[in-house]
Amino acid sequence: MPNLRPTLMVIDLDRFKQVNDSVGIAVGDSILLTLARRLTRILKPQDTLARMAGDQFGLILLSEQDPARITNFAETIRKTIRAPIAFNDREIFLTASIGLALSDPAAPLTDEIIKDAELAMYHSKRIGGDRIDVYKPAMRARKTDRLTLESDLRRAIERQEITILYQ
Repeated sequence: MPNLRPTLMVIDLDRFKQVNDSVGIAVGDSILLTLARRLTRILKPQDTLARMAGDQFGLILLSEQDPARITNFAETIRKTIRAPIAFNDREIFLTASIGLALSDPAAPLTDEIIKDAELAMYHSKRIGGDRIDVYKPAMRARKTDRLTLESDLRRAIERQEITILYQ
């Protein structure tokens, strides 16, 4: 048991703001509760689900250690979220962007794994949502590239090295 390595998942509901705008925040909250109950039912006792932010959940998965089984479990989560939620006389359909970070047994466990799972989740969102992405180091490089590009552009504007031309 001591060499169990957690997998971290960040689950972000796609377009949940539209659900809140459509049915109201109180109903949106009850939809989130329904979803949390559904997700909890597919977990094993050693796994932990937590609400991280408005429509974002974090999952620490200890019950699965094999990468293929972890991916299958993530797919089960995606399907669970996709199952319609009945409310009044209508059905609410949700999808989620899921980021997965597998801990490296050779490296010490740090809070970087949360950032890695978030980067993978943002990658899923950027591609269109309703998908699962596993963190890869290139994702961190892409984020750094974007920050570098933004600061270079700001500096160029300040130095008047860029001109905007309208056509």
